[in-house]
Amino acid sequence: MGLPAIGCRLWALAPQTSIRTPVVRYGCLRPRFSHSPFLPLLLVCLFLPASASAQSESILVTPETTKTPRGALWRAAAVPGWGQIYNEQYIKLPFVYGGLAGFTAGAIHFTSRHRRWDRAFRYIRAEELIDAGNLDENPCPSCLTEYNLVLAEINLNSVSSSALRGNRDIFRRNRDLLYVGVGLWYGLTVLDAFVSAHLLDFDVGEDLTVALYPHPHGLAATLHWGH
Repeated sequence: MGLPAIGCRLWALAPQTSIRTPVVRYGCLRPRFSHSPFLPLLLVCLFLPASASAQSESILVTPETTKTPRGALWRAAAVPGWGQIYNEQYIKLPFVYGGLAGFTAGAIHFTSRHRRWDRAFRYIRAEELIDAGNLDENPCPSCLTEYNLVLAEINLNSVSSSALRGNRDIFRRNRDLLYVGVGLWYGLTVLDAFVSAHLLDFDVGEDLTVALYPHPHGLAATLHWGH
């Protein structure tokens, strides 16, 4: 096959757009092409969907904001239950607020009881000192109201200061323990939010298994993690 025939085959296989006039080269017809006015519009139509698709894909693959243990820690320390809300563990909220409410209500109750019995003790103790000649007047005459309330509560006409002191000390101890309970429960909720935030990314899959089997000295367990 000669050079003109090869040239004709190559031109026949080349992509064409539009034809104006044929020109004879190397013994074959070679079309002369002109630029089509629709070619720029076609290129715009081809690349526009691709750019829009790339933009949408970049929006879809944007990573979500991850929850951090530090974020859960300071939120739980700032507001009770905020750390659990941050971790999206809403089922724990009744336990958080229920525990705090219970300890706080108990502490307020025993604070009121301690105040009443303490003022009653101060009144009757002063009266005992006056009767013994060691005191001229009662320094807390307004405490008579609490003293009468205590007598009505225990259904007695009179009571000694030693008996009131014992109950007063019991109420004070219970009050202090309940206030400590409020602080411990609050700290426990903060610790729970912090640990739970650490465990959010923990993979609990089917590869984690625990097997229990009897042992001569008791019960033994094996932990298998992996394939």
